[in-house]
Amino acid sequence: MRRIPLNLQLPEKLWWDHNAWYRRWLLRQLPSGARTALDVGCGHGVLARSIPVEEVTAIDASERMIEIASGTSSRVRWVCGDVFTADLGRFDVVTAEASLHHLPLRAGLERFRELTAPGGTLVVVGLYTIATPVDWAVEAVTLPANAVVGVAKAATGTAGKPYDVDMPVVMSAPTLNEIRGAAAEILPGARIRRRLFWRYSMVWHAPEVH
Repeated sequence: MRRIPLNLQLPEKLWWDHNAWYRRWLLRQLPSGARTALDVGCGHGVLARSIPVEEVTAIDASERMIEIASGTSSRVRWVCGDVFTADLGRFDVVTAEASLHHLPLRAGLERFRELTAPGGTLVVVGLYTIATPVDWAVEAVTLPANAVVGVAKAATGTAGKPYDVDMPVVMSAPTLNEIRGAAAEILPGARIRRRLFWRYSMVWHAPEVH
């Protein structure tokens, strides 16, 4: 694994939440007829609380994160546990926002496939490691853009360290080529796009059962 870049190129007062940048996009990918959803690696539960379906389950391995999240909404079923071993069922929607890199890549994608009901939708916004000339070219755009957004958010009072000190942090992630290769085998037809701010997106629709 290679190290991933962080917000550390900027003063702490200019740090901001890169995951939130793509949250509206993520929510727009959810099918209108979905009734159940699972958010994997829910952290403070911001995304889980925003998912507009009847039944939302959110899981995180951190007791501290679940303790914080569970105090924010009684609508969501909060689960502290290991996504690989927890008895969760299957869901119309599975989301993973900056959590897949906390798991072994292939095993994580296989588990996400198991958790997605036939005809359901998996949506991932994840981190990747810079490893190719194209990655570095995008980095040349990302670094100044990161600073511009940080300055703009600081001017409106919305910048600053976005993470709880107890939130688990992983300093490595797969490369985009590794993610694409694993997804092609495990989630055929998954759409993967490179994004700014060291992120990529993945949308996969599970086949219907006839």
